[in-house]
Amino acid sequence: MDEQPNEHPMDLPRPRWSAHEIAVYGGSIEDDLVIAGGYLRVAGIAAEHWSQHGPDDSLPVPILYNYRHSVELSLKWLIRTAARIIRAEGYDTRGMNLSPQKVDAKLRQDSHSIKKLAERLNTCLGLITDLQPPENRIDDESMTTLLWLDDQDETGETYRYATVGRGASSQPARPHQTNINFYEEVNRLHHLASLLQGGYSSHLHEFGQQLAEYRQAMDDHYG
Repeated sequence: MDEQPNEHPMDLPRPRWSAHEIAVYGGSIEDDLVIAGGYLRVAGIAAEHWSQHGPDDSLPVPILYNYRHSVELSLKWLIRTAARIIRAEGYDTRGMNLSPQKVDAKLRQDSHSIKKLAERLNTCLGLITDLQPPENRIDDESMTTLLWLDDQDETGETYRYATVGRGASSQPARPHQTNINFYEEVNRLHHLASLLQGGYSSHLHEFGQQLAEYRQAMDDHYG
């Protein structure tokens, strides 16, 4: 099909093929990890545009937000997946309630705290006794970056708004104009978000699959 002209000067460029105008989302295949991958992709496209087409000071904060939200969603997916493995394989929870409902409640409680989510993931990984060091916890470099990210935006507001807090306690998110090496900062976040999205998640998913297959084989063998 030939490319269709746009009808309004403010229209986005129309896809060359009409089938490409259709987006699919929702349903059983959509989870936090899928959406985290989208935020990571958007952040990467914007960061590359910033890097290759000259500095644009309107972009860094939205870029940081997209990376941060990708990290947050990946951590939540990893926690839910680790908890599911613990339940399925009957690991000792050391008194922790890791039912789906309780895990969801804790994630809502921790909400936007990167530090609390990272600590909760470390706790869950530590309960999976078949994971051997160093795979039973977040690596030191990633943990350092996670804590740095939490320090930069503890509540999830700093990269979303110009003003944080409410009422009399509200204040500018960035009260002083500063010059930073944004490339180094965003590159650090890109590494972290990519590792959580494609490294930790793939490894934990495959590990859970191997455990499930082994358990099924034992069940079939011993009847």
